[in-house]
Amino acid sequence: MAETERSGARMRLVLVASLALNLLVAGLVIGNLLAERGRDDRRNSTAERVLRDIGNVPFVMALEREDRDDLARALIGRRDELRENRARLRDRFEAVLAVLRAESFDPDALRTLLAEQRSTLIERQRLGEDLLIERLEQMSPAERAGYADRLDKSLRRGPRGTPRSGD
Repeated sequence: MAETERSGARMRLVLVASLALNLLVAGLVIGNLLAERGRDDRRNSTAERVLRDIGNVPFVMALEREDRDDLARALIGRRDELRENRARLRDRFEAVLAVLRAESFDPDALRTLLAEQRSTLIERQRLGEDLLIERLEQMSPAERAGYADRLDKSLRRGPRGTPRSGD
């Protein structure tokens, strides 16, 4: 009977060791998958931040992920242009704050600064539009139709999935 008890104890030990090894392997696999997803999320959040920076968000977000990534890479390739644009916007904003804080308010100065800021924003949007059009030119008619369907659906849905009034 002692031999049977030792055999049972060995079997339990083997089962526990096997379970521990399986859990270790599962943990490694799940950890690796989560780490990969985290890297993708960081990459995508950077790409989406760059894409949102150029305006026309519904037009950009209606693109397939691969097309958005390509567009983001094209924008990152133009980062000096975007950086300069951002610096001009920052300068205009600081000047607006100075006009607003001045003892004597100058509405014409504010109009001029806001017009300059609008012009700078339009430059950024135009860059994004040009790159978007280049992307669309590379699509087949079927791909463009799919893009149009996604764009139509997102515009009808409205922001964050809220139905538009009157729909």
